[in-house]
Amino acid sequence: MVRTVALFRDVKTSDALRGASPKIRKIFQDAGFELAAHDSGIAPDVYPPADQVDRDQILQVLFANIKSQGVQGEYSGEFDLLQFMAHVKRARPVQGVVQPTLTALTPEPMPVGRTKRRALPGRIGFALGLAVILFVLFKFLEATGAATP
Repeated sequence: MVRTVALFRDVKTSDALRGASPKIRKIFQDAGFELAAHDSGIAPDVYPPADQVDRDQILQVLFANIKSQGVQGEYSGEFDLLQFMAHVKRARPVQGVVQPTLTALTPEPMPVGRTKRRALPGRIGFALGLAVILFVLFKFLEATGAATP
């Protein structure tokens, strides 16, 4: 069985929802929302007509969850539920919206060894540390008289 999920198009919105209380996150997840963002390339406030049935089903479950479980007094952080609801009301199906093909995401392999970005500050720190040690050593030798012939 294929489960339909709703993805946020805006990274800020998905980040804000991840920062909300666990109860609010669960209400959205139980309705079919993923807490990840997906850049679909579709303009705000429109969606493909083919998504209408799935969209209506997910929103119906979401509103039922909000009504039955309530969000009063829950921490929402930067997630603005009223703004989200206004967006849901504004959004309209538009013909000609091209839905991108979904590809399976494969994680990039972790680099073996150090990357240049991490290696450069380490090398600079090592060089500064070595310079300080040599400076202190020369000052010590100068103070003890061992440095002069």
